[in-house]
Amino acid sequence: MDELIHNRRPGRFKASAEEMQALQGAAALRSTQPGADLPSGDFINRLGRQLRSEMEPPPAHGSVTRRALLRTAGLAAAAGVAGAVIDRTIVSQPLGQQATLKPDHGTWRAVAALADVPAGQSVRFSSGPVEGVVVNDGGTIKAVSAVCTHQGCLLLLETAAHRLRCPCHPTVFSVSGQLISHSLATPPANLPALQARVRDGQIEVLVV
Repeated sequence: MDELIHNRRPGRFKASAEEMQALQGAAALRSTQPGADLPSGDFINRLGRQLRSEMEPPPAHGSVTRRALLRTAGLAAAAGVAGAVIDRTIVSQPLGQQATLKPDHGTWRAVAALADVPAGQSVRFSSGPVEGVVVNDGGTIKAVSAVCTHQGCLLLLETAAHRLRCPCHPTVFSVSGQLISHSLATPPANLPALQARVRDGQIEVLVV
């Protein structure tokens, strides 16, 4: 609760009903502060570090290539920081669209067995720095980030309702990543999609 009030991302833990109420109360207090509907500085700094790593090494001619700029814009938009200035690159994404994270130097990692995700079901996973959900959409395997695009809180999967809920404030996304409801002054961005594939009976996701 102290982390939320002081605009810090809370770590992962199993919360009781009483703790969930306390978290929501802390989020409500935080939401009354100026700029509460904007991404936190810590969230933007983490994204900035990722963007810088994606843009290295610099081109031999000493300037940023169009490809690097497009990659940076896609990553930043996916994280929901429309209009934020990161390393002097201004990025944005039209409301309602969904970006896809496409790391150039990513690694395919198994996150679930295909047999454990029947059609119409979804499974939460953690793989290194990536938190996400894999979905079996009528036989098509998809994956989305499970990090809220508002303040970077880890989303809770409500399997029966086919949705992801933020424990820090009343914001809900579908398991496909679309924003369903929120109570913020500015609507948070849709969750970015992750690249997924099936190989040898395992669902793999491309992670950084």
